[in-house]
Amino acid sequence: MIRALMPSWGHDRLASPGEVALASRVSGVLWLTGAVTLLLTLAVPGSTIHAQWAVALTAAFAVVWGALMLSKVPWARSPVRLHVSTILSLGIVAALTRATGSTNAAPLDYLWFVVVYAAFFYTPRQAVAYWLACGAVHALPFVYDGHALDDNLARQLVVVVPVYFLVGGVVMAGRELLAGTTRRANELEARQRRMTEEQSSLRRVATAVAAGSPPAGIFALVSLDVGHLLGADCAAIVRFQDADHVTILGRWTQDEHGADDPDATVDVRPGSLLDRLRCGEAIAGDRMDGEYRCMRLAAPVRNGAAVWGALVVVANDPHEFASGAEQRLQDYADLIATAVANAENRSRLDAQAATDALTGLPNHRAFRERLTEEVARAHRHDRPLTVGLVDVDGFRDLNDRAGLDVADDVLVEIGALLRGALREEDVLARLGADEYGVIFVESDRHQALMRADRARRAIAETPMRHRLRTSVSIGLCDLEAASSSDEALRRADSALYWAKQHGRDLCWLYDPTVVRELDQRQRTRELDRTQALVGLRALARAIDAKDPATQEHSERVAALSARLAVARGWAPDRVSLLRDAALLHDVGKIGVPDAILLKEGPLEEDEFSIVREHAVLGARIVGDVLEAEQIAWIASHHERPDGSGYPGALQGDDVPEGAALLALADAWDVMVSDRSYSAPMTAEAALAEARARAGTQFAVAAVQALESLAKRGDLMPAAARLHQPTA
Repeated sequence: MIRALMPSWGHDRLASPGEVALASRVSGVLWLTGAVTLLLTLAVPGSTIHAQWAVALTAAFAVVWGALMLSKVPWARSPVRLHVSTILSLGIVAALTRATGSTNAAPLDYLWFVVVYAAFFYTPRQAVAYWLACGAVHALPFVYDGHALDDNLARQLVVVVPVYFLVGGVVMAGRELLAGTTRRANELEARQRRMTEEQSSLRRVATAVAAGSPPAGIFALVSLDVGHLLGADCAAIVRFQDADHVTILGRWTQDEHGADDPDATVDVRPGSLLDRLRCGEAIAGDRMDGEYRCMRLAAPVRNGAAVWGALVVVANDPHEFASGAEQRLQDYADLIATAVANAENRSRLDAQAATDALTGLPNHRAFRERLTEEVARAHRHDRPLTVGLVDVDGFRDLNDRAGLDVADDVLVEIGALLRGALREEDVLARLGADEYGVIFVESDRHQALMRADRARRAIAETPMRHRLRTSVSIGLCDLEAASSSDEALRRADSALYWAKQHGRDLCWLYDPTVVRELDQRQRTRELDRTQALVGLRALARAIDAKDPATQEHSERVAALSARLAVARGWAPDRVSLLRDAALLHDVGKIGVPDAILLKEGPLEEDEFSIVREHAVLGARIVGDVLEAEQIAWIASHHERPDGSGYPGALQGDDVPEGAALLALADAWDVMVSDRSYSAPMTAEAALAEARARAGTQFAVAAVQALESLAKRGDLMPAAARLHQPTA
């Protein structure tokens, strides 16, 4: 019997610590119950019990053994010890039956304890063995009692043994039903927990992707989560470098020892799992035998149509992947693909935002950021640094003579020549239309001056495309003369101005003595600008005076433009800028022949094309006097929101607001003035006309400002001398 049970020991139902503890406690309770009932049989009247001492001794042993099974002694909770307890109970029942000397002895009833206990706690094979053992114990009197047959023992066995199996089978079936229900509930709970963890993980990864977290952090998070959720021993994210190599970008493993580090490069063998993915397989899996026995599963990470990399999980034998692992793996791979696409888009946008589109050099914003970093680093490590500003000499004239396309080609060539004359660690950027900035990293003023002058000579001596020649002026300032990046730029600009004023095609180092002289030169330059403005205004008035209908036209347009700007909430300094620009808005008509300018009746198409040029010509005339924003207003004051204007056919918000206000003021004065080709409109009719053309000829915001002036009674169709607008 013991030989039959031995192969099953350790492989029964008693798999969990909780079930072993329950079986031990039940065994202890049964032993104590048997002890108490044995003692009661000695006290209850009935037939004489032989060897009462044996009964009492057995009861005492049962108490001790039952207490031991109820205790927390570790060996008493072993499944093997439970079998020992069950076999011991069979032996004691057999001994008591022999001692009491009767085939109807009460101890035989204790066999039911064994039948029910075995059916509930042991495997079917073990339980059947115990039931057969119970039948054998019940039949033992045949061995030592010659009257057993006369006492109907055979008849008892015919009934009792089948009942043992019947009752035990019922208990076992009920227990299996209960266990099956529990298992299904546990499986459902585990599946629900797995789904919750999976959704939580996917949500966590998706949140990180949407938040624009760095790819390295997302790779580490995905490899950790997918490894846990799929029950893998290892998970990794790899990127294809070429047809033969991948780089590990993120990995997780149960055993950190011996794993490949992130950024390690791994060879891709032909026909391998990764090679199949690279060749277009949707999802790949295989089993490896030999030294490393494991299952592998991989899903491709796609960036557009190309396979960017793969998400790989490995399960060592005897582990297996659960059903649905392929789809879950692909879900994570898709999230990685989104993270990769976001990172690349962000990098591309950052690069575009920091790069000059024409030359490919860093732009003004990138230059200022880098300059701040380099100045801080130079101060921190007590290292030299010099800042340079480069300006193309006579670029405006070159632009006018050769055209925009040729001028752009020249700017690209100058950028290339500057880059070639500098060290790789020096920073070159395009700051404006014809201006470049240079950071001479770890260079004092003399080292920077040598390289700057080499660049200047290279540009002066190199014929540009279209056989053009040009030169540059360069101003330099080092950190001995400036304490911050802003101060270094200002002083480099002062040195550049000095180089421009002293003949151009020069490199100049900033020094304090330059500043005092520049202050006087700055005042002179402002005086020159004021004188130029006076001259241009006189020219504008002369143009208006050619036709009696347009006398003081520019003054009236300037006054109304200023009032419209105030109605739009402009600051006083910008209102003043718009008023100055409006005074000169028609100065370009100096290039229109009088025969066309004073013609009565409608113009021919070729004549009108000449008139259209006046806006661009006017912008050029004022280019050296007004600010860039004012020049743009004059150049665009005939543009329309619907794109039908000239010279650039700008649309919507592309038309500067100052130009839109100037255009409405110009048209208003035409509508309410007496012209040779049209009678003046009333203010109400002109306002209705402006309202009807809002969004097509005039900007909606400008018309709304005009209406607000009308409500306040501030629209004056009569000639109005230039004055400060009322708030």
